[in-house]
Amino acid sequence: MNERDLNTAVPSDEFFVRYEKGDLPWQIDRPQPEVLRLIEERKFESPILDLGCGSGDNAIELARRGYRVLGMDLVPEALRMAREKAVKAGLVQPPEFLVGDALRLQESGVEVETVLDCALFHVFEDEERPAYVRGLEEVLSPGGRLHILSFSELETRQPGPRRLSRESIVGAFGKGWSLEEAVRCRYWDRMRADGAHAWRMTFRRS
Repeated sequence: MNERDLNTAVPSDEFFVRYEKGDLPWQIDRPQPEVLRLIEERKFESPILDLGCGSGDNAIELARRGYRVLGMDLVPEALRMAREKAVKAGLVQPPEFLVGDALRLQESGVEVETVLDCALFHVFEDEERPAYVRGLEEVLSPGGRLHILSFSELETRQPGPRRLSRESIVGAFGKGWSLEEAVRCRYWDRMRADGAHAWRMTFRRS
């Protein structure tokens, strides 16, 4: 296993193909435990943008807890699944789900107090990160929080996305951002019974 195997981002087109085939190893059909932890610690404030929401499990749980949530993903099939799950959940105020590109957030017209990035940041190439951060600066209110859950450099097992160090993640956020918390944790998928080594990081927009 070489370094390229562990540190190459997943092409966005691959997600369209995977959803078409139903090949979704990350899909556990429940919210990630670290998202539940953030909820219990009261680290979300409405409105929330769940960026790269996939089939909506985290967004639906946040809405169930009473938050106003917008789920955004590039893949229409993912959003179709999310809307179907939201209907089945019978929520009083379900999330809104929109097709959107995380690298062109400034075109969305969205304004939020919290952004959840659950396993999205680690799919970007280095040269894509500045566009991602600029978009976040357009949609996230000053003082708002960004929560990132990403595979970490300690996870050496395949398959999976790019693996990132603390320094790599923090280095993408310059002036106007402060790191509030960096926690080693686990990201749960269908491939690893004990979860994947991950980082959970919270940034504040100043």
